[in-house]
Amino acid sequence: MGGASSTPPKPPLSENSKLVAEEVKQHAVVIYTKDGCGYCVKAKNELYEDGIHYTEKNLNTVAKVIPNPQDYINGLMDLTRQRTVPQIFICGKFVGGYTELNALRPNLSKMLETCSVDNGETLRREYASKI
Repeated sequence: MGGASSTPPKPPLSENSKLVAEEVKQHAVVIYTKDGCGYCVKAKNELYEDGIHYTEKNLNTVAKVIPNPQDYINGLMDLTRQRTVPQIFICGKFVGGYTELNALRPNLSKMLETCSVDNGETLRREYASKI
């Protein structure tokens, strides 16, 4: 009857998605990759060129070292609604893949400063030491 449209509520996170969500909050930049992924390599190279430290979670390696690796991968996919890699989180938020990272590149340092616990002081020091 009414003309208002509404978006359905997001389903609650699975336990595996909650684990991934907590994991990405522990680092400023987290990138989920797989072996042989060209866009993963490009994303990591751009982060390196910009002097931005990141934590890489290679899903091929994860599959070898944790019990029920498919549950972990499913948790990541449930959280991001993406099936491809790279999957990149900045400041605990999913930003997308390589294309989205590349678009954010001019503002990435500023974004990291705003989410840093110490207002970016540590990130500024790390970046300055690379120059």
